[in-house]
Amino acid sequence: MPEISNYYQPDLTLPALLKRAADFNEELYIGYMHENGEISRQTYRELYSEALKLAAGLQHLGIKAGDKIIIATQNNRETITLLWGCFLAGTIPTVLQPPMTFSGYNPAVVKLKNVFDQLEEPYIFFSSELKETDTLPAEKVKYISHLECDGNFMEPKLHPDDLAFVQFSSGSTGDPKGVMLTHNNLMVNMDAIRIGLDLNFPDRTGNWMPLFHDMGLIGYHLVPLYCSIYQYHTETIDFIKNPGLWLDLMSEARINVTGCPNFGLALVQRFLRRKKTLPDWNFSSMKAMLNGAEPISVQIMNDFVEKLQPFGFRPEAMMPVYGMAEATLAITFTPLMQPSVITAFDSKVLDLENKAIRTDLSDQAARLLSGVGVALNDTEIRIVDAADQPLADGLAGQIQLRGPGITKGYFNKPEATEAAFCNGWLRTGDIGFFFEGNLYVSGRHKDIIFKNGRNYFANDLEVMACTLDDISYGKVCFGGTTSAKTGHDKVIAFLAGSPGEKAIETFRQLRNLLRANLGITVDELVMVKSNEIPKTSSGKLQRYKLMQRYNAGDFDGQVITGDNL
Repeated sequence: MPEISNYYQPDLTLPALLKRAADFNEELYIGYMHENGEISRQTYRELYSEALKLAAGLQHLGIKAGDKIIIATQNNRETITLLWGCFLAGTIPTVLQPPMTFSGYNPAVVKLKNVFDQLEEPYIFFSSELKETDTLPAEKVKYISHLECDGNFMEPKLHPDDLAFVQFSSGSTGDPKGVMLTHNNLMVNMDAIRIGLDLNFPDRTGNWMPLFHDMGLIGYHLVPLYCSIYQYHTETIDFIKNPGLWLDLMSEARINVTGCPNFGLALVQRFLRRKKTLPDWNFSSMKAMLNGAEPISVQIMNDFVEKLQPFGFRPEAMMPVYGMAEATLAITFTPLMQPSVITAFDSKVLDLENKAIRTDLSDQAARLLSGVGVALNDTEIRIVDAADQPLADGLAGQIQLRGPGITKGYFNKPEATEAAFCNGWLRTGDIGFFFEGNLYVSGRHKDIIFKNGRNYFANDLEVMACTLDDISYGKVCFGGTTSAKTGHDKVIAFLAGSPGEKAIETFRQLRNLLRANLGITVDELVMVKSNEIPKTSSGKLQRYKLMQRYNAGDFDGQVITGDNL
């Protein structure tokens, strides 16, 4: 069997990595699944050859090593090939969500323009289908067809500590932060991922997540290249319209490793419920389905596993994980092919005393959390209090990280960079604790809701709300604020749907459910349109945006108060 004896090499850069994959003694390739289910292939050798031509074209355009480039193209093959053209030329790319249009309010356009300004107006590459470019300078807008790719290519000299690319955070459009990643950041984290997933030829990865997200780009494109294995991609928009494509891909291509956060798992389950008959899928090749990118819903995860088990999906293949762009990608994995560790904790003790105490599942105060495993071998993790002092196992606090895969900071944002670090430790903004050897992530610091002297995580309220028949995942979210009139804390629920008697009854059920099980009273319900619930590229709820609109009075007239029940 072909193999590479030493994957990690201290002097390895991305261009050298592509050469290594292209020279592998088996014909490795990328499979691109189209919306009709057909799969086209691009071998790593073809990728290298095509990217070399684009690199020459970039140099002919006058772009030099170290220059920034924005890639906002609409299909995976185009994005991947241009990305490698940038890497080979030594330029520093950023991959962003491509705008479908520039008319009306469009978060992708807002983010694109803000990143364009932050990167000091670099060239932006769009797909040829996009002709409208609004107020962007015409001389900065380019298409691959503009590149003269027949010229000579001058290979730049690159160092492992050079900046390789800038990954902009998925959560912010108004002031996005660009995570700076070097070649070596990537190599050490990809090697840790390789070890954690036992990735070896002839493994195959499958992906539906967008390449402008770190999990899609690094986890399912760069990592397979690093490991010299096969990789498959389906377009994100095709998955959202027809999740069955991803299921077909996993079965037909005998995928070994894939990933899906809550958002995708819930989408697949809705798809399966609508289908009267299902294909004869076979998921027995799956050894890891990584579940991360947002707080893990135990209910959604368990329901998904139950629905796929008849098709050969093994429960131990479901792998809860934890990661973030600032750590290149991966931080912790549940050990490969080990059952997910689900634990019931006393929520009152956890909220009031920050202590993790195991309780019985039948306890009304129980909070069910999934462990996210143990640190990968390039990362150190500690839990600290508000004064950045380390806490013992079993005590909840803020999660901090250290290691060679951690970014050195944010592009052109020295103040944000300084605030993000404490004596060499990265402040993640996540709250969690260690318990019996596993890390548990209980929520985001900014998503804590204060009520009656207790802290609640919005995600916990949403998981509980989704046990009601009329509420589904991704269609409800919670926020907290302080009443300007009374000074009292208020809990606000946002629900996709129409106002009316049904909404009032749903609100009554929701209040009773959360009061009985979590001891919290929801003060107001705001009915919104489904597309008004903002999400990041990976499906994370952006609760703060709804709260900004609520506090600005945008929802006046759409509010149902508890006083009316």
